[in-house]
Amino acid sequence: MDPNTFFSAMTTPTHKRYEALRAFYHEKLSAKDAALKVGYSPQYFKKLRTEFSQQIREGTNPFFPLQKTGPKKRTTNAQSIELIVAYRKQNYSINDIKVALDAEGIKISIDTIDQILKDEGFAPLPKRTRQERFSAAIPKKIDAPRSISREMQDEDFNTEIGAGPLVFLPLLEDLGIIDAIKKSGFPGTSEINDVQTVLSFLAIKLMGGLRWSYDTKWNLDRALGLFAGLNVLPKATTLSTYSYRITRDQNRNLLLHLSSIFRNDSMEEGEFNLDFKAIPHWGDVSVLERNWSGSRSKVIKSLLSLIVEDPSTGYLSYTDAEIKHSNQNDAILDFVDFWKTGRGRSPKMLIFDSKFTTYGNLNKLNQSTENIKFLTIRRRSDNLIKEALKIPSEKWQKVSIERTKGKYHKVTLHDGRCTLRHYLGEVRQIILTDHGRSKPTFLITNDFDINKKEIVKKYAGRWMVEKEIAEQIAFFNLNNPSSSIVVKVDFDLTLSLLAHNLYRILGQYLPGFTQCNVSTVNRKFLENGAWIKIEGDTAVVHLKKKTHLPILFEVPWMRKHTFLSWHGLKICYMPGTTT
Repeated sequence: MDPNTFFSAMTTPTHKRYEALRAFYHEKLSAKDAALKVGYSPQYFKKLRTEFSQQIREGTNPFFPLQKTGPKKRTTNAQSIELIVAYRKQNYSINDIKVALDAEGIKISIDTIDQILKDEGFAPLPKRTRQERFSAAIPKKIDAPRSISREMQDEDFNTEIGAGPLVFLPLLEDLGIIDAIKKSGFPGTSEINDVQTVLSFLAIKLMGGLRWSYDTKWNLDRALGLFAGLNVLPKATTLSTYSYRITRDQNRNLLLHLSSIFRNDSMEEGEFNLDFKAIPHWGDVSVLERNWSGSRSKVIKSLLSLIVEDPSTGYLSYTDAEIKHSNQNDAILDFVDFWKTGRGRSPKMLIFDSKFTTYGNLNKLNQSTENIKFLTIRRRSDNLIKEALKIPSEKWQKVSIERTKGKYHKVTLHDGRCTLRHYLGEVRQIILTDHGRSKPTFLITNDFDINKKEIVKKYAGRWMVEKEIAEQIAFFNLNNPSSSIVVKVDFDLTLSLLAHNLYRILGQYLPGFTQCNVSTVNRKFLENGAWIKIEGDTAVVHLKKKTHLPILFEVPWMRKHTFLSWHGLKICYMPGTTT
């Protein structure tokens, strides 16, 4: 191209935009004339002016960006350069050199290593076969140390991701969780006791996000080891084989103790939401039964588990992953026995979906000495719908049902009675229409005294247990068990209940975040690093700066020293000054 015609040729789109905008802003041509000068339409030129104005306001130069200049000379010290050269002489690739330097605590980027080798006159390594690559000298593998009880000594260390579980240590002490684990009869090993092993599982569970077999990310994290009273957490194989030794009786014992720990007599109403969850097993070979999965709207090979929630407190009260087709209908009676054993009294009301149990079991609840109330949906049929449509209009009533945030929803309902097979006497039946569904809904209960509005409101609250299940799936990874062995999943589910309830208690002390789900609380407050200094019998956890850290330090136990009886250690927390 001729330099004499370069500036007038306008061969590139960028050059054309520059000339048009210069003519408008600098030469003061009209928008129409500036557009015609380079062949733009007025509409397109208007769009260019808008984009240009926005870029200028944001401090961006669209035509003449500043050139970033790097350092004039290399800052890598001579010792590191000599080490890189020595590794290359042993036929280490750039990636191998990077791994070796990281193992020695020397942080140098791959690009810098590449440039140093070029400056030192080394040619790229020739392409090697797979056998040649594996037979070449490679950096020494770093093995995770063997998990043992933590030694009482002065030390300090950092963690990038493991600070979150440490926040729960005072809560475990104050609530008596450690004593509950000891009394539940969990097995130990020759080097790690029952409390340390269960807390190792709980540490990973509180972190959320990944299944047990992915725990290698945290094998070397000293902070997570401190949580369990160990130097580091056990490897994945240890955790997996240990969980196979757990029995349902041991899980049930822990659930009984937890039912007494996570209680709030001033709030508890004795009502419970119950729901089944089909936990899928991913594998061609499986001995599991096929169960209906509502989230997938199909029958899948899965483990059927029961989850019970107290809507008044938000705590999960009971779990059971040993549900089979043969005992599925009696799961509700098992929970009643469990609650009577733990609390010495029966539940007041059980709220569940249709097909959860049989009408015969509803009769058992009604005929019990405590006269346990139930609220469920009647199984809908064409004949039932036809009978509902025959009810005269004057017997229907419009009522306003309170929803969240002070909003109301008007529904039409009919309050009557009906009989059921294998059920002695009548039950109360509330038929709902105009509630967002094309067909009527039939609510049945043995509570004849409660207000009909309260019946509808209570059953609508049953969906909260499905919200809790959604949290289990998303944060505690309930949907991805790494085994089809029921005992292992039952233990996993029990610890999910414990972790969920710990998060619920923490959330009660966080102003503005009391209704947030578990993943939000973890992300905003606990997903953090820390510097831990242990001196004498005191461990000080310096949490790194985080946006919501001041709110976290409003939690009572974050502002005091707590003695951890199973550690023989006092722990306290300090806000860090760096990120």
